Amino acid sequence: HTVIDTVVGADGGESRRLGGTPLYARRAVEALGAECVVVTRGADPGNAVVIPGGPAYDSRLDHRDGTRQVLARFGLPFSVADVEEYVLPAVAGCEWLHLGSQGASDFPRETIAALASAGHRLCLDGQGPARGAEPGPVRLRPFPPGSIAGVAILKLIRGEAVAAAGERLDLGALLGLGAPEVCVTMGAEGVLTATPAGVVRVPGTGAGTYADPTGA
Repeated sequence: HTVIDTVVGADGGESRRLGGTPLYARRAVEALGAECVVVTRGADPGNAVVIPGGPAYDSRLDHRDGTRQVLARFGLPFSVADVEEYVLPAVAGCEWLHLGSQGASDFPRETIAALASAGHRLCLDGQGPARGAEPGPVRLRPFPPGSIAGVAILKLIRGEAVAAAGERLDLGALLGLGAPEVCVTMGAEGVLTATPAGVVRVPGTGAGTYADPTGA
């Protein structure tokens, strides 16, 4: 989903703008020199295939003294009918699909199965499953292993990984959720990628901190 974000920076300044995976993941992919297709529900972030149906997610992020987030409104799930009518025609020829979930209701099991059975390899942003499916302050929690069946790569930030694994960063437990590869981003400390063959550690860039890290 494209998200309507109200962002409060470390200096207390407040702005309201579009956000979410359709905006930030596309910037990252294009920065790598790759081509991508964006399919979303909600506002058009520019040159995207927009699936009809609202409302959009409404999010408030407060970056003063850490980051606190409230999801005031959820968007509609992506259904198998959405996949068949809108998604698959738009992504024909794409090997990888990055599923940028905002909440646990975005990609039901049958929707993930429909995308995987069409021959695409799936990377899932685990923030959605870790947040649950009800509006309010974001509270991270474990999620059922079967809920991500068919996903090739599960991407989490450290807090989501700890919650999903059960109160500590246990890479074995994270692999037990069902994805054969798990990527955990840890800010300045870099990235851990775990597979059954072992763990790869990538150090941080030392690029510093930002008053508004939304979408980083």
